[in-house]
Amino acid sequence: MVYVRKSAINEPIKGRRVQRTAHAGFEWRELKGAGMKLRVQRNDKIRLMADPLLPGIVMVRDGDERPHRLIQVFSINGNDINGVIDAIEKAGEWDKEQPGKFKQVKSGREGVKRYVMVPDGDYAKATDELMKTEPVASTCNGWGVGNSGSRYFEMYDGHPGKVVFVEIGQDAPLFDENSVTLCDEPDSTLSRDVLYTMKGEMSLAHEVRSFRPDGTDDEYWIVDKTGRLEDMYDKITGGQKNGNPVDVTLRLEYNGKWDTGFAEDYDGVFFVREIVEIK
Repeated sequence: MVYVRKSAINEPIKGRRVQRTAHAGFEWRELKGAGMKLRVQRNDKIRLMADPLLPGIVMVRDGDERPHRLIQVFSINGNDINGVIDAIEKAGEWDKEQPGKFKQVKSGREGVKRYVMVPDGDYAKATDELMKTEPVASTCNGWGVGNSGSRYFEMYDGHPGKVVFVEIGQDAPLFDENSVTLCDEPDSTLSRDVLYTMKGEMSLAHEVRSFRPDGTDDEYWIVDKTGRLEDMYDKITGGQKNGNPVDVTLRLEYNGKWDTGFAEDYDGVFFVREIVEIK
């Protein structure tokens, strides 16, 4: 069952002071979804979204083939930061040739413990030597600090068994890192803050951009933001937007119910942010 809320857009932040001035052309908003809440910046082309698949926060940009991870939440057994290494290993994102250990640093936030991962053993010595001759953007399989940007892990007193990984580039991030919190409120309606992963049936033709999610009678107008969907569809169907239905798995941003154009006759509009599968 899919629930549609027409007025799903998030509101500007009121009564909260954000430390940094927004980048030119951006504005601060509050984002909530995937068990997280934080303040983020957005404009017409770039925005941050909650991704339940991680779970965490990703950045989507018009023209990109897929979202970019910025924040990820891990569930661990107990309340020992080292448990996150087991979680990363289970996800297949850990190379034992690049071992790391955790070092606690100041978080500047009450009730929040912050850790950075640094190289360990012989790998640490090799990394130190390499940094003397060239930049090393990241260490420890991409989870550790290098000499570019910032990566760290946080644990919150009120949420035992959870570890939050945060990645920040060289420039000021598009989110307020001191506003990141975990919340337990379930998502019950379609939200513009959340990046959805859906399977269903898709058809493209003249004046038709149809997507029907599995398990529902609803039909949505889709707008491709990857720049790849039409070519992939034509390759599968052997034509040029001939209207033949295909099975797809898509990563989608909900954009509400439009009341103009061809999309007016549909239950709502999704922006396609990633094409996982089309067949």
